[in-house]
Amino acid sequence: MLEPALTQVTDIRTLQEIDDEAATLRAALEDVERRLRGSEELNEARRTSAAVDSELADVRRAQRRIEGEVEGLTARIEPEEKRLYDGSVRNPKELQNIQHELEALKQQRTKLEDQLLEVMTNLDRVEREQVSATKTLTREEARWEKDQGDLKHESFRLNDLITRADARREAQKLKINPRNLVVYEEVRRRRGGVAVARVSGGNCGGCRVAIPEAVRRRAFGADQLAQCPNCERILYVG
Repeated sequence: MLEPALTQVTDIRTLQEIDDEAATLRAALEDVERRLRGSEELNEARRTSAAVDSELADVRRAQRRIEGEVEGLTARIEPEEKRLYDGSVRNPKELQNIQHELEALKQQRTKLEDQLLEVMTNLDRVEREQVSATKTLTREEARWEKDQGDLKHESFRLNDLITRADARREAQKLKINPRNLVVYEEVRRRRGGVAVARVSGGNCGGCRVAIPEAVRRRAFGADQLAQCPNCERILYVG
């Protein structure tokens, strides 16, 4: 024998309450599991530290490259200066060529030395940023490690509550007519988990659309479920 509609609506409302509770618990568990994998602050600290380390490596490579080029030019300049002044070259034209070559080499070296000064200034800035990023990362890692015990305990507690809620749900489903249960499950799937709505001021509490009088009367009846013509949620009065 089928249960009266009012009793069915009450049982369906209870099922909705259980489902709402389980959804809240699962959302909380998802947040805990996310925090167990690493907090947003820790992830941001890791990203910042990695970015600073990468920039520092680039700056140091640029420093080594320019220093190498400066050393290479110096190695070319020194013997040419020696030739210019040690008297080994007497030809005026050749001496003039050596002097022009030295001037060009020294101009190149001066430009490189200016670049190196900029790189060294940048290196000093990035090294300070690395120190700061490392401190922040160390602090966030320590905080995350400290929270792990509490988070694991909370994860265990939430899993236990979800298991109990799921068991209550299975028991509650047995109280509901299979056809009504199909209606509930389908509406719940389409309406973001909310399949039941209260009639309030003549409107559906789910979509706020006015309920026709015939549907309102059906919600008071005992022979069938009443559904909102707009959102199809199962309606109850009270």
